Amino acid sequence: LMLTEKALCRVTPPPPKMDNLLQETPIDTEDAEEKQANYALLASSPKPALSSTDKSEPKSLSSQNVEMVRSAQLMTSVLSVKLQGHIQDHFNIHGNVSCKELLSASAVDDQLSSVFPQEVLGLSLIPVLVVSGCPQEAQTLVLKLYDLLGKADTEELLMELVALIERKMSRSTSTPAPTSAALPLEREEASQHIDGVMFNIQQLAVIGDGTQTLQEGHCEGWSRVNGTMLLGTAVRGAAGRLEDSIRSCERFRALCAGVTSGGPLMPGIYQAVLKKGSRIFPSRFLESECWVRQCSSSGQRLKRSPQRSCINKDEERVYNVVEWIPVVSTLYNLGTAVYYASVNCSATAKERALLSAVDLGTDALMVATGGTVGVAGYALGAGVKTGVKAGVRYLFNSMKAEDDVVVNQSSRERGTFTIE
Repeated sequence: LMLTEKALCRVTPPPPKMDNLLQETPIDTEDAEEKQANYALLASSPKPALSSTDKSEPKSLSSQNVEMVRSAQLMTSVLSVKLQGHIQDHFNIHGNVSCKELLSASAVDDQLSSVFPQEVLGLSLIPVLVVSGCPQEAQTLVLKLYDLLGKADTEELLMELVALIERKMSRSTSTPAPTSAALPLEREEASQHIDGVMFNIQQLAVIGDGTQTLQEGHCEGWSRVNGTMLLGTAVRGAAGRLEDSIRSCERFRALCAGVTSGGPLMPGIYQAVLKKGSRIFPSRFLESECWVRQCSSSGQRLKRSPQRSCINKDEERVYNVVEWIPVVSTLYNLGTAVYYASVNCSATAKERALLSAVDLGTDALMVATGGTVGVAGYALGAGVKTGVKAGVRYLFNSMKAEDDVVVNQSSRERGTFTIE
């Protein structure tokens, strides 16, 4: 029962009249006016003419491609107008990086990067490229996101991102401190459930890159995550006492993700869960827990190239700039956490995930990453796109709201996960 897609998984009781923060979030007057103004600005802006460089493109360039280029130019122009006086002031104070370094940090051309970090890093870096005087690089990322997420969703997410940046900046009474300067107490609180977040991040690191088939590998031990549930495909005949379920899981080696408890409804009963498509969610029941296997698999592409180091000075320069920008820094840290996980730099991945957790909390990150894993696991292509859109929108709503949110269910048919 727990492992069905309609399993309830809650953090705290929902605030009044917040039925669905992800799909049907009630929009207050300020948000509605803000969104209407954004689209009015986008619709009223004149379409930029193609530059001389664009006009020299081969005649084989289709009219559809030309239109996409025009749309990307228009999008970056609108973002530039809206961001003036927001990011720019902090960006000039705290240093510069080159346009090439910013584009490289998006992982857009990195063969080792999975799809998820390309999407999230692209969203986070486009505003930075725009205000840094890098229009061509910004347009390159917009076009990349058109391909990954679709034109309409890319533009909608970018406008929501910029509106959120404007809101955060306008409400800040002083220069915001970088995320890395979080107090030890904040970092300690953010570390709650970080193992669950890292499990989901490891799952995202292999989604959509064509290497999702897991092979047998080496497993080093088990990690206990209290107050959570492990959702996924149950191993047949592997339900029972904790010791029995663990032994059943170990027979499958790296193909088994771990075991999850039955909570107060089924005390003392545990179920083994397969690795592929599994994810961890917070539970409203304190008695719930899951035990996750610590494995590396030869079938995953989670191995660092001999020439690749986990210390990337260029990326660190980019990080030192974006960490001062609200919202952008949160998305960037999450995107780089998944990226570093995909190249087997686990320590750096965990540090970046922890920095995102300082802003949002580990439960919110678990919902966003776990929901994305679950949705994307159903189908390649469209499923990945739907999952990222759902995850990013959930993060945006988490940044807007001060109240805790509750996960209601994952929906396979609609390709989204519902938030109450």
